[in-house]
Amino acid sequence: MSISEAYNYYNVKLADPRTNNWPLVGNPTHICLILFAYAYFVLKYGRQYMEHRKPYSLKTFIFYYNIFQIVSNAIIVYTFYTSGWATEFTLGCEPVRYTTRPIDIRMLNVTYSTLMLKTIDLVETVIFVLRKKYNQITFLHVYHHISTVLVTYICLKYFPGGMLSMQMIINGSVHVIMYTYYLLASLGSSWQNMLSLVKPYITRIQIIQFLFLVWHQAQAFSSSCPVPKFAPALICGNLLLNLALFLNFYRQSYRKRVKST
Repeated sequence: MSISEAYNYYNVKLADPRTNNWPLVGNPTHICLILFAYAYFVLKYGRQYMEHRKPYSLKTFIFYYNIFQIVSNAIIVYTFYTSGWATEFTLGCEPVRYTTRPIDIRMLNVTYSTLMLKTIDLVETVIFVLRKKYNQITFLHVYHHISTVLVTYICLKYFPGGMLSMQMIINGSVHVIMYTYYLLASLGSSWQNMLSLVKPYITRIQIIQFLFLVWHQAQAFSSSCPVPKFAPALICGNLLLNLALFLNFYRQSYRKRVKST
């Protein structure tokens, strides 16, 4: 198989024809360039740009960005819920439905919206750079953002729907909670003091999300479940790595803090 034939096979023939002509989906180069530019800016160029500059405040932007994230994630969760999960899907094996029924097209559209939102999420790290909050740009943070975009892209291109969409529902729900916390914390030190006891529970919720999703997606490995095994293997592998990183973050951030007090 030549390079062009291999590219056509993996990029066109295996892809879902319902989504493969959509912007950012058909040509994987576009999403790869966005992620490369993101990594280059937050890890190198952005720091060089800010080296002799004072950190930007961006308080107003952050305030409205948090509101945007809360509303957008809530809409996405609701749309997924009304795209089959409220009426047709169970928590068991649910293969992708490659039909043009309105409810299945609705699932495609909300998956695409999720990809757009996860791409916008990259702005969060750019804000850290512009505010010189380099301590928040950890491997966990950068990997989580990049991997979420890539996994959402692959799901949209090849497996848009079915049980694989559960990860987007859970992740969107967690983000509603997380950005609500960020919004309240941005209101000032008094709010931050009140929320200090809540902060560890945000990370716990994220850890619980990964545990639940690993259990849910692992059902696809059953021989009786007609879901391509590559999809749950990719998703579970990414979930387990994120779980390990978040557990390590939790242990370093909170367990050591408790011992020190």
